[in-house]
Amino acid sequence: MPFRLIYSSEAAPDLATADLEVMLEESRIRNLARGITGVLVFVDGVFLQILEGEKDNVHDLMETIERDPRHHGIKVFHERETGERAFASWSMAYLSPSAEEVSRWAELDGATTIGSVLSSIESEPGRLPAMVVNILKVIAEPSPGTG
Repeated sequence: MPFRLIYSSEAAPDLATADLEVMLEESRIRNLARGITGVLVFVDGVFLQILEGEKDNVHDLMETIERDPRHHGIKVFHERETGERAFASWSMAYLSPSAEEVSRWAELDGATTIGSVLSSIESEPGRLPAMVVNILKVIAEPSPGTG
């Protein structure tokens, strides 16, 4: 049965765009080999990531992330078995929204910083299923000019 884990972490202060691009490419290759799917959201120096796969594989990946110097302050918001993968088509989708967009995905009113969004999610984890659905909707939308 698929397993889903949702966490956040702060990016290392010196993480450059080129470093992020390399990290995404490496993640996509490794995740494909491990059977892991998901999405990485990066906003204002904070990662919010949803990982899906076999439980042991997801936990092994989390151990790797915890040792990665590009991440610190890791908080796990959710981990449980799920009936099906939400991100089955993406070895690692990537979004770089504003904090306000993430707030809308979590169906929050008034959260304007990623810190306030994450605090709300931490205190109200029941918002996570809707957030996953809303992220899926964003990923599924065609990019402007591709229609």
